[in-house]
Amino acid sequence: MRKYYLFITIVTTYCTIFYSCDKIEHPFTTNTENIDTAKCPVPQFSVLTNVYKKILIEDFTGHKCGYCPRAHTALRNLINSYGDTIVGVALHVSDDYANPDPSGLYIYNFRTQEGTEIDQTFQVSAQGLPKGMINRTKYDNNIVISHTLWQIVVQSMLDEQPKIAIQIINNYNGSDSSFCTHIKLTFLENITDTLMFFCGLTEDSIIKPQKNYDVTPNDIPAYTHMHVFRGSLNGAFGVTINNNITKKDSSLIKSYFYNLKGKDFVHKNLKVFAYVYKFNGDIVLQAEEKNVQ
Repeated sequence: MRKYYLFITIVTTYCTIFYSCDKIEHPFTTNTENIDTAKCPVPQFSVLTNVYKKILIEDFTGHKCGYCPRAHTALRNLINSYGDTIVGVALHVSDDYANPDPSGLYIYNFRTQEGTEIDQTFQVSAQGLPKGMINRTKYDNNIVISHTLWQIVVQSMLDEQPKIAIQIINNYNGSDSSFCTHIKLTFLENITDTLMFFCGLTEDSIIKPQKNYDVTPNDIPAYTHMHVFRGSLNGAFGVTINNNITKKDSSLIKSYFYNLKGKDFVHKNLKVFAYVYKFNGDIVLQAEEKNVQ
């Protein structure tokens, strides 16, 4: 995925290009992309209104995981209840649950390099699926949370005040099946933590087989997979966006170019999603998503 993106950073309070140069405990890739504002000219963002804290739910799943549709339902119910407060991502991971079987029904490969890195770092599938993370915040002293507890955890977060606002503008080019995405981060209070920024893709309405132990027969040949993680635009763990201090009302814009040629993605079903999290502790402070077109 990394060869398909370019990276632009524009800081409104001072002119600095941020590079990912720090070492953290989990695997981390340094990103030093070239700037090309001609390819992806930065648009004008609207004035911020009605900013509220959003909740990232990472659903670790697999098409051969027969109990995973229960988590899919849990995520769908949360989105139905809380609307765009929820940013859902379904990461197909592990050899046991997501490995394609060329000789059988499950021949499609949903897995991604970045999804595998995230799973291995947080040891999610190692605890059995379905499991998930909610804003990468611990519940009962565990960052990996059963889908049966997602409702409780989400409800406990609904009144949290946002520290950051995220705005996304996407420009799709049908002539060459590419798009530019521009993400503006505005800091609503002083933040003294070093922060990380992640940007990725999800796709809805992928019709492929899914195992489901709650129905007979257990194999569903035409299951609708939603929120499927398609990869990252800036590595499995993103890039550093500040060094230990970010002032209230400061902002920056990050832009990426992505080419869909050669991929079986349906651009009308794609979303760009982004989140900001703490370098130390991994807690997600804000998330957002926007349709590619």
